[in-house]
Amino acid sequence: MREAITLALRRQRATAAVAAVLGLLWGVLAGWTARTGGPAALLTLLPVLALAWSLLPIFGRPSTTELRVDERDRAFFVPPRRRPSFRCVILGFLAYQIVYHPVAARDEFWWVYPSIAGPLAVVMAVALWRRVPEVALTPAGITAGDPLRHVHVPWEALDPAAPVRPPRAGSLQLPVRSPGLVRRGGIIRRRQVGVENWDLDVAPGLLAAAVTHYVAHPEHRAAIGTPEEYARLRRVLGGGG
Repeated sequence: MREAITLALRRQRATAAVAAVLGLLWGVLAGWTARTGGPAALLTLLPVLALAWSLLPIFGRPSTTELRVDERDRAFFVPPRRRPSFRCVILGFLAYQIVYHPVAARDEFWWVYPSIAGPLAVVMAVALWRRVPEVALTPAGITAGDPLRHVHVPWEALDPAAPVRPPRAGSLQLPVRSPGLVRRGGIIRRRQVGVENWDLDVAPGLLAAAVTHYVAHPEHRAAIGTPEEYARLRRVLGGGG
């Protein structure tokens, strides 16, 4: 698990760095073109299209991949998908906004966009440098997160009488009955406890079914992270995702 997450983090850092540099360079080019009377409309439209394109996977087809088994860390885990995260494209778009308006400088309010985009870009860059989207089921509970937030939910904090809600809008909501046991962290914290699966490389239905199973069957939690337990889990779940 650690090796897979470390490799994914390296890819994310490289992608974020490239996105930021491209955003800055494109902002300079588009701003200079606007200032000199060139075809600036096309150059300013492309970053918007790139941003819209990066958000399409949120509404697109989810992954169909299985959970991974890590015997050393005793976990069933999920790394992020290999495709570039939409957060990296957002960072590039923010970098574009930082330099475009100062270079174009068509009015006295050119500073508004950079003053907003600058701090947001710093926050996004730091977040992308620190964490990748991931989730792990362990004998102790569920650990999940993305660059902006992370959470650890002990199995005892979940309500066995309330099944895990089916994934909607890319988020798997967990039925927490003891919020005091939940540990949260990150830049953004939400009242509801859930697992965002937009960037996770796992079938959302399989993840929801696995969580529901272990909430209802505490006797099987100690074996989480072993191939034998995963084979048993898939038999119980019917082998489908």
